[in-house]
Amino acid sequence: MTYQECVDYIMSVPLFGKKLGTDNLNQILELMGHPEQCCSVVHVAGTNGKGSTCSFLASILTEAGCRVGLFTSPHLVKINERIRINGEVISDGEFMEIFQEVMGYIETAKRQGIPHPSFFELLFLMSALYFKKQGVNFMIFETGMGGRLDATNVVQPALCIITSVGLDHMQYLGNTVEEIAREKAGIIKPGVPVVFFDRRGPETKIITDFCKNMEADYHAVRDFQYKILKIKKKTIDFSFNSGYYEYSGLQIRRTALYQLDNAALAVKAFEILLNSCRDCFGQAGIDFANNGLTDRYLDIVKAGLVNMVWPCRMECVANHIYIDGAHNEEAIEAFCKTLEVLFPEEQKILLFAVSKDKDYEAMIKRLCMIPFQEIIIVRYDGDRSAGTADVEEAFRHFSGSKITTFDDIEAGFAYGKSHVDEQYLFCVGSLYLAGNLLGLGV
Repeated sequence: MTYQECVDYIMSVPLFGKKLGTDNLNQILELMGHPEQCCSVVHVAGTNGKGSTCSFLASILTEAGCRVGLFTSPHLVKINERIRINGEVISDGEFMEIFQEVMGYIETAKRQGIPHPSFFELLFLMSALYFKKQGVNFMIFETGMGGRLDATNVVQPALCIITSVGLDHMQYLGNTVEEIAREKAGIIKPGVPVVFFDRRGPETKIITDFCKNMEADYHAVRDFQYKILKIKKKTIDFSFNSGYYEYSGLQIRRTALYQLDNAALAVKAFEILLNSCRDCFGQAGIDFANNGLTDRYLDIVKAGLVNMVWPCRMECVANHIYIDGAHNEEAIEAFCKTLEVLFPEEQKILLFAVSKDKDYEAMIKRLCMIPFQEIIIVRYDGDRSAGTADVEEAFRHFSGSKITTFDDIEAGFAYGKSHVDEQYLFCVGSLYLAGNLLGLGV
């Protein structure tokens, strides 16, 4: 098979398997010799911030000299993006080879009556086998959705991370924050430490109760533990008190304020891994002195944070043009707070597209608290995209700004870009929108 034939096959596989849970996947992993068990694993769940937290942690571990496999979803432009080692996306040739090897195991499984894996399960199998063959020291797996029934929940992690918990994918995970938190907390394993971002909401008790029941140590990271020191042209400088160390002189790129939450989680996670996974660090030739916050240790954390790049998270793709993948109410709230703090006086234009299965009226209501000069509504490519007429109606209910609609995303972006001079163009509402825009070469 060619690379494109491999991709076409994967894209034709149903998103979910016929049977929820991980039984079928475990049987295939057994045939494969459980590649996901070859090294220490970090398992990450949450509503928003999963990918950024994974990437921050992977960047810190890479700076420490480790070989780090990272599995995330969704991809923005190319499916290979989901599988990376030390920031490098798997090549087309490697992708094709690992696909064909995994398909050999799947054919054996089918002859034994084990069903074909789902789209997400297939990619997970490919990532685990690829990471093993490449000899990584750590694997970081981001859940696709939820946690308890997610394909990635077959792993036996050294550390679990739960980022924010909010309302999203309610048709699958539940209609309340409490119900969704229970699904996310389903990744917690007996005796495995947990780091979670504590917004002091109803999810806090659910996560901590799960940890207590599993006799798992838990470490809450709260927003008052970090302090913004200075917002510069290219970076945000901050300090962070992890409860164990006081980190000063930390920086992230000047993207979005919400990335401070994710950076803090990653720093705390790294701290814990150093104590719980010394063998993995030793295999990578790393021996940190266990006598406090050494200069080398701090330099690694600093470099890992500031060097992390995660596309379409308040990414400046051109002069005065930003793309953010915010696609639910919680993420839109974080996006708006970033605009209010980092762009308080700038004239702003909004380019917006959204999925029809989201609570986009609530998202739009919050967006309309920002005084946009103009709102441009487009549809992204795909059946899930909400119609421009319905979205326009919601905007007109909450905003008096000028509204322009385009069915063609390229035309809408070109129109917005032509108006960017002193004004700033912010493209938001869906990761599909972000991917479409990157596909246009913006």
